Amino acid sequence: MRNDKFAQPPGGGFPSAPPQHGYPQPGFNQEGYPQPGFNQQGYPQQGYPQQGYPQQGYSWDPPPPQPGFSGYPPPPPQHGYPPQYYGAPPGYGAPAAPPPPPLSTQQTTTVVVNNGWYSRNQKNKPQSNAVGAAGLIFVSGGMNIAWSIGFHGKLYYKTSDHNFAAWFIGAIIGAVLSCFLTNKVAKKYVLIFSSILVMIGGIVIASTRNNGDATLAASYLDGIANGLVFAPFLALAGEVSVSYMRGLVSASIEQMCFGLGIFLQIIYTQSWNASSYQSYNSFSAENMKGVLSIIYGLFALIIGSLLCIESPVIMLANNDEQAAIDALRRLQRPYVLTNETYEQLAEHKKYLAQNKDLSLAQSIRQALPTFLRLVFLRGLNAMSISSFIFLSIQYSLKITYGKYGSGYLGWYIGFGVCRWMGNFVATFCMESLGRKKPTLLGLLVCSVLAFVIAAQYNIRTYNTGNTIMLLVFELFAGIAFTATSPYLSEGYPLGVKQHFISFTFIAEMLVFIILVVIDWGHSQGATYFYVLGGMYLFGCIFGIICLPETRRTTLREAQDKFSKFICTGF
Repeated sequence: MRNDKFAQPPGGGFPSAPPQHGYPQPGFNQEGYPQPGFNQQGYPQQGYPQQGYPQQGYSWDPPPPQPGFSGYPPPPPQHGYPPQYYGAPPGYGAPAAPPPPPLSTQQTTTVVVNNGWYSRNQKNKPQSNAVGAAGLIFVSGGMNIAWSIGFHGKLYYKTSDHNFAAWFIGAIIGAVLSCFLTNKVAKKYVLIFSSILVMIGGIVIASTRNNGDATLAASYLDGIANGLVFAPFLALAGEVSVSYMRGLVSASIEQMCFGLGIFLQIIYTQSWNASSYQSYNSFSAENMKGVLSIIYGLFALIIGSLLCIESPVIMLANNDEQAAIDALRRLQRPYVLTNETYEQLAEHKKYLAQNKDLSLAQSIRQALPTFLRLVFLRGLNAMSISSFIFLSIQYSLKITYGKYGSGYLGWYIGFGVCRWMGNFVATFCMESLGRKKPTLLGLLVCSVLAFVIAAQYNIRTYNTGNTIMLLVFELFAGIAFTATSPYLSEGYPLGVKQHFISFTFIAEMLVFIILVVIDWGHSQGATYFYVLGGMYLFGCIFGIICLPETRRTTLREAQDKFSKFICTGF
C-alpha cells in the first residue's frame, strides 16, 4: 500500500514549470489545501496542534491569479513533516490500493444473464431437474389412465370394472398416505419409494402373460406410486421455482407428462395391434407396458436420488436458514450465491411469516374457495379423457371403417397427438399468456364442440365429422386444463397445501371411477356430450368471474388472489 508520507503532489501553473522544492512560493495555493486562517470541514484548525498535523507557523495573503495560469502551484511538503493529504485529485500519484474485502463468511455475486427464453431456462434448469423425476412417474400414470379408459390391446383374460378402476383406487390410496407423510418424510425418500413401486409393477406385468390378477396388482402399485408423489411434488414445484418459471415447471411435470403417457400408450398399443397378429403366448402390448414402466421407474430413481432438492420454505420453517440458502444456491446456475439468492430467501421468509400468522381453522377457510374452483376444473378434466370419450370415437370409427377397419390407427394416433399437443402448447404459454386466458379459451371451444358432437351423434352420415371434432375437442381440452397444475402449486395456504392438493386429486380420481363403472351405450352418448357442453360453458362463465390470474406473481400474491372468491382480472 502506498505511503502518503512520500507522496509528491504534482506542480501547478505553467505546464513547463519544473517541480519546486523546499518551501512554498507565496501567492500560490493548490485546490484541495486549506488556506491559512480559514477553518474548513475535514481540515485541522490553524493555531491548535492536533495529533498527526504540524502547526502552521506561516501565513500570507495570496494575490489574485494572473492571466495565463491554469491554477496555483501547490506548496510541497516541508521536510520532516508529513504532507496534509485529504484525497488525491484526478491523476494524483500512484493508483490507490483496493480496500480489503468485507469480513463476511459468504460472498455474493451479481450475475448478469441474457433475458432471452433460452438463457432463463438454462439459468433455472436445476428447478425443473429437482422435480423432474416425478414427471417420469406421471408418464407411467398417463399410460395406465389410457389403458383404463380403453386404449389397450386384445386381452386374453376375464376383466371387470375392478380391473379398469384399480389404478384410480390405488392413486386414491397413495394420496391419502401422502397426507400423513407431509413434512415428516423427505420428498426425496417418497420419490425413491414410489420409483421402486413403479418398477415392481412393471416387472409384474412384463414377466407374466395374460394374467388378470398380476395386471390388477401392477395397476394398484403404479396408482399408489402416483398418488404418493402427486401432492408433495406439485407443492415442491411451486416452492423451488422462481415466479417467472413456476407455471412452466409445474405444468411440464404434471399435465404434460400425464398427456405424454396417454400419447405413448395409444401409439404403441394401436401400432402393435395393426402391425402384427398377437397370439395367446406372444409378447403382447401388456408386456411392453411393463417394460416401459420399468424404464420410467429406473430413471426416476436415478434422477431423483441425484437431483432432487428439498423445499427451502420447509427448511426455513424448520429454522435451518443455512440449508435454505444452500438449496437456493443449487437451484440456479451458476451455483454461487447471488443477490437474487438473498432476494428469494427474503421472499420465502415473508411467505412463511404470512402463513404462520394463520391458524389451522383460518388456513382451511382460506383454502375452501380454492378447493371448490380446482375440484370443478379437475373434474371437467377427467370428463374430457374418460371411457365415454374413447367409446365415442370407437363408435364413430366402427360406422365408417367397420369393426376391424384399417383406418383406426391414424385416428387413434391423431387423438393422442391432439391431447398431448394441447398440453404442450399451453405449458409454454403459462408465463406469456398466463393461466386464465388459455383456460377460458379451451373451455369455450370445448363447450361449442361438445354441443355440435351431441347434435350429430346419432346421424351416421356425419360420423367422420364427429371424429374430427373429437380430435379438436381433445386439443382444446389439453389447453384448458394445463393451468390447473400451477394453480394447485400456488393456490393453497402453506399449512394445508399438500393436504388440499391430495383432496383435489382424490376428487378427480373419483370422477374417473364413476365414469368407468357406469354402463355406456350409444343412446347415452349424445346425452353425455350435451351435459359436457353445458358444464364446460358454465365453467367458462365461472372462470371469468372466479379464476385469478397468477402469472409471474410470488406465492404470497397468488395466495392472496385465491383467498378472494371473485377474481375478474386478467
